[in-house]
Amino acid sequence: MSSKRIIIVGGGVIGLSIAEQLLRKGITPIVLDRGAFAKEASWAGAGFLDLRSVARVGGSMMELCKKSYDLFPEWTARLKKDSQVDPEYQNSGSYDVAFTEEEETAIHKMENNLKTFGLTGQWYEGPEALDREPQLSSLAQSVFYFPHTSQVLPARLNRALLQVLQKAKVDLREFEEVDDFLIKGKQFLGVRTNKGVIDADGVVIAAGAWSAPLAEKLGLSLVSKPYRGQVVHYRSQPGVVKHILFHTGSTGITYMVPRLDGHIYVGSTLEDVGFDKSTTPAGLEKLKTGAMQLVPGLSQYLIEETWAGLRPGSIDGWPYLGPVPGLEGVWMAAGHYTHGILLSAVTGEVMAQMVNGERTSVNLLPFALNRSAHPVSGL
Repeated sequence: MSSKRIIIVGGGVIGLSIAEQLLRKGITPIVLDRGAFAKEASWAGAGFLDLRSVARVGGSMMELCKKSYDLFPEWTARLKKDSQVDPEYQNSGSYDVAFTEEEETAIHKMENNLKTFGLTGQWYEGPEALDREPQLSSLAQSVFYFPHTSQVLPARLNRALLQVLQKAKVDLREFEEVDDFLIKGKQFLGVRTNKGVIDADGVVIAAGAWSAPLAEKLGLSLVSKPYRGQVVHYRSQPGVVKHILFHTGSTGITYMVPRLDGHIYVGSTLEDVGFDKSTTPAGLEKLKTGAMQLVPGLSQYLIEETWAGLRPGSIDGWPYLGPVPGLEGVWMAAGHYTHGILLSAVTGEVMAQMVNGERTSVNLLPFALNRSAHPVSGL
């Protein structure tokens, strides 16, 4: 085992993934979180692994997302074996549903973007689509089936990661907030928290929407703010919805993610309201209306829960991955926005490589903290 003492600030899926990968390199980290582990965006998210939207962005962002997507089958299988907790990885496939010719045209544009990366799908007209997804609205004009959309259940992925870390006796500290960083010259020495001082050789800031205030303590002005997403969670029967459904209409984007146990996750709003995690009648009504348009029969099922989470933004919707300029032993993994679950696998891999002094498996220069905004936004 390495004698390196590494602190990870942030106990969401990004921080836990980095911790798990560090363990595999013989480094046992200390993981801190200002609250309970994995109870913010990591818990609130839909958990679908989607390359459709990021194909529009292309370039290094698409490369990073595709790399992470490809890691998931083996990674989740390993976590399931090591933790005895099933993250419920499944290749659901997705339907982009068009009710109008205008919506069809927009989906064709997305399809063309995907084709540039060698990713293809198939179109089905209304009746044929209903054969494959019987509860879909009969008003659907056509659907684009994309087989390369998968999902995990975020709560179970986080639980699997925590179980692996607990078995390895990783020092996991909930409700311990970093008040300051201890720096001598350019060298990181440790952190001061609300519970005391922790000496260490390095630190990775992976605190999601709360990363920017921590960066300020290091003299770094990080362009980042939270974006609220509201969610409606239905309790239905397994198989009521078979594929992940997407629809982009005049009122925005609606997506439905069916779970193995029959629950259906309906998301999501995109709101710039600061750190307010409350739900609103208007937001929830928008989601329910969007869900009923896609699957009218959902009206017979109970809404079990509603909630909201805060996605961590960045200057351009691309994550911040890399060293904090001008300091030794300080790294950042933040700003994942809507791609946090999808990018958790590759973020864990590359940040552990970086901390361990290895060459990273992906070029991280496009994700540098002090970059200019990319011309094509990942938002």
